[in-house]
Parts: sequence; structure tokens; C-alpha cells
Amino acid sequence: MSFAAYTATAVVDGRRLHFEAMVLQARLRITLADPWEESDVLGSVIHLDTATPGLRVAAPLQLDWARTHSEVIVSEAVSVWKSVTRACNG
Repeated sequence: MSFAAYTATAVVDGRRLHFEAMVLQARLRITLADPWEESDVLGSVIHLDTATPGLRVAAPLQLDWARTHSEVIVSEAVSVWKSVTRACNG
């Protein structure tokens, strides 16, 4: 069983994203955190411990938006991941 822990936020194209580290997994779960709506899981950035991390979208209604912004989302996730692993190893 893994438990998510809130890790970081970023704003992409005016939308706030929450990144959550997943214990014992090289991925971050991403939640759309619109202040006027209930938060909705966007998906995950996986394979963060490799040179080829990738976005996996779990919200079909957000697929076009996520594809348009995938490079920025993955880049933000990589930055968060580096910070998390630096804190764990430091």
C-alpha cells in the first residue's frame, strides 16, 4: 500500500497543479486544484528515476489541455522530483 503526501504546487497556463509524491514509487500524482471547483486528478508523471519521464493522463476531459502543456508539466514534475530526492539523500 502506498500513501500520497502533498509535495508541491505549480501554475501551468493559469491552472494550479498539486504534485504528490507516492511512497516507494518514482512518480508524482498530479491534481488540478481549481479554487472554484473540487480538485480533480489529472494523472501522473512516471519514470522520474529515468531519462525519459512521461505524463499519463487519467482525466479524459483534460486530455487536450494536458497534451498541449505536457512538456511544462513534465518539466515541473522533474524539478519537484529532484527536490524530493535531494531532501531524502541530503
